[in-house]
Amino acid sequence: MTMMLMLVGLKVPDNVAITAFNTLKRMKFYQLKGLERANYYKFDVRGNVDDFRKKISNVDILVNTNKNKFSFSIEGNKEGKNNYKNINILIQDQDNREGLLSTLRERLGFDEIKKLESGILWTMSFEKGIDAKKIALEITKSLLMNDNYQKYKII
Repeated sequence: MTMMLMLVGLKVPDNVAITAFNTLKRMKFYQLKGLERANYYKFDVRGNVDDFRKKISNVDILVNTNKNKFSFSIEGNKEGKNNYKNINILIQDQDNREGLLSTLRERLGFDEIKKLESGILWTMSFEKGIDAKKIALEITKSLLMNDNYQKYKII
């Protein structure tokens, strides 16, 4: 089996990310220089991964070609645009819902998918020279997740 990531974001400015960014600024997180959001899918598949990529990128319940863009990789927690340090944090529900996996397998014929993880990937940009990971965790716990039913991990 092979693991494959897929990120799905918006082609237009993301109002949710913009609102969260402005809220965090009002919450005195002045170190935050940028905030982006994408839907995160991690597939464990068997068979030819290139063929699977072509097929899964055309599934309209994951990617609406009119409003979404997609990629198959994540920029790591390193320097990104404008020499900022990027921290990627994945927010997932604690209960592992099988609805999407069931739909992809049974209704759309993706028998090659053995396991599916999904969530929201937040990418935070910080100036260099500060403890970006610590601030990112504080931001995550303050606004981006609810620890009663969600979990997070740094990617």
